[in-house]
Amino acid sequence: MARIRPAGATDILRVVDMIEALTVAVNGPVAVNRAHTAKTVAALISSPDGAVWVSEGGFIAGVIRCTVISPEPIATELGWYASDGSGLRLLKAFEKWATDKGARLIQMSTGAEGIDLSRLGYRLAERAWVK
Repeated sequence: MARIRPAGATDILRVVDMIEALTVAVNGPVAVNRAHTAKTVAALISSPDGAVWVSEGGFIAGVIRCTVISPEPIATELGWYASDGSGLRLLKAFEKWATDKGARLIQMSTGAEGIDLSRLGYRLAERAWVK
């Protein structure tokens, strides 16, 4: 079983590689800018409101923020990918962190053909469209 742990500076380039794999897997509409992505991952790792966890072949990254609707903290997943079967355990680490940070909601995204998270207690609230 792949171990889940908080990412550190030595994981940044590996996470960037997995973000590229994620973009391919979901047919992402924007190419990965590796320098920007590495800088963003590093900032999440060092931020008190951001976090990144890794397994041998997966990652999940997110941030706590408020929306224009409410000052209530929301945990927003910014990327989630696993090629090693650790996806659910990565999600559980993210959910625990979000709860510990006082998040009122956890916002997840999946690819257009991604998994149905309703079996885990999530409900579809919005759809993202790109042009």
